[in-house]
Amino acid sequence: MMRGGFSLIEMLVALGVLSIAGLALMNTTRESLRTGQILEDRSLSALAAENILNAELARVSGGAVLATSGDYALGGREWDWRITVTATDDADLVRLDLLLSEPESGRTAAELTTFRRRG
Repeated sequence: MMRGGFSLIEMLVALGVLSIAGLALMNTTRESLRTGQILEDRSLSALAAENILNAELARVSGGAVLATSGDYALGGREWDWRITVTATDDADLVRLDLLLSEPESGRTAAELTTFRRRG
């Protein structure tokens, strides 16, 4: 008489295959979450850098940037920033380099460069 069903070995193999597939899915989910966090950090840093540079350019007097460093908060995060003004070969233009860094680690979060016409 034939009995239907699976043997213990077949069940263990099926369970092992299912476990491996589950682990792969968990790793994929973890990497996806980590990548999402990195993208959020980069997006907020880039937006903060653009906001700072635009605010400082709006405050210029006679072509000179008034503030060259400070701190900035956006989206529950804080950064330190510094603007370096450099002369160019063109006497009518200056180069502005903005460096945005994390206050705790000092790690560079964003860099932005633009040019501004003198007075």
